Amino acid sequence: MKVLFDHQIFSSQRFGGVSKYFAEIINVMPKETRDISAWLSNNEYVKHYSLFKAIPFFPNVEFRGKGRIMSELGKIYSLYKIRQGQFDIFHQTNFDDYCIPALGNKPMVTTYHDVNFLTESNYNERMMNLQKKSLSRADKVIAISQNTKNDLLKFFDIKPEKIEVIHHGVSKIPLDPTHKSRVVDFPYILYVGMRHAFKNFKMFVHAFGKIAHRYPEVNIICTRSQFSTEELKMLKQLKIENRLKVILADEITLARLYRDALFFVFPSTYEGFGMPILEAMIYGCPTALANASCFPEIAEDAALYFDPNDIESIASVLEQYLNSEEVRKLYASKGLERVSAFSWEKCAQQHMNVYKSLL
Repeated sequence: MKVLFDHQIFSSQRFGGVSKYFAEIINVMPKETRDISAWLSNNEYVKHYSLFKAIPFFPNVEFRGKGRIMSELGKIYSLYKIRQGQFDIFHQTNFDDYCIPALGNKPMVTTYHDVNFLTESNYNERMMNLQKKSLSRADKVIAISQNTKNDLLKFFDIKPEKIEVIHHGVSKIPLDPTHKSRVVDFPYILYVGMRHAFKNFKMFVHAFGKIAHRYPEVNIICTRSQFSTEELKMLKQLKIENRLKVILADEITLARLYRDALFFVFPSTYEGFGMPILEAMIYGCPTALANASCFPEIAEDAALYFDPNDIESIASVLEQYLNSEEVRKLYASKGLERVSAFSWEKCAQQHMNVYKSLL
């Protein structure tokens, strides 16, 4: 059996949960069972696992249209690989429908992560239409949580038996003796990922702003893009502009940040899965999560939960962790126990079972 994964996500993401998911399962699959129709990529996970011989595309230069150019060039090679037909299953890594006419009768799998593009704050009609085409053409749809499956059934005309729920796994990067030191010397709360509206970063920051004066030594570390002008204005208004730092973290740096954080906060109002939850847990980092979306499904009782729409609720949970080392140790221990139920090997094997069912 040979599974062909296309170029899409490896062309469009340098970091991100979707490309990490694909990189992890591809890395675990036996080499003879998988192929990737990508050649241009700046993706960090491709580099980390040496998944294929990727040619970097202006990796240190950002310009308008860069992603579009990579995607269009990637389509040429993907279509060449599809038309060669030397595969049994095609796994689409994003929702561009360029591949559908060329596939013919070859079985197709697509993974559905979340319905963010259908929400009021992030509505994207073009993406919704592309998703409809992919879901209609796919022979099997992998949903990354039961919550995502429920959303699929709510928003799309799709048969339940077509959907397979497969949770993500998690991997722990070995840290050698040179990584024993802390990335920063001060105590900090960790926030990982982008800060789009549905990520609820603004509510989290306002909650921290209410209590920050009581914990003058504690800062917040964010791990993605630098703060926007609007965000800097908000932080200044809250008088905490010197309490939040951005570290553009590679995988090893992120692992060290999880390891040494007081705790990790995920205030998002909606996610398909929430991979950083497991990443925090596997490094012994206590987690504070929004009581929303799939988070209770993933973390169960191994986290403290807050109402993501209530600043007082968020602040209360932050203080439970900040005031008690005993509470932090308890939820670090609960997290290590919970995360043992997840692995990329298990995830990849479940994918292999889906692929084999289509032969």
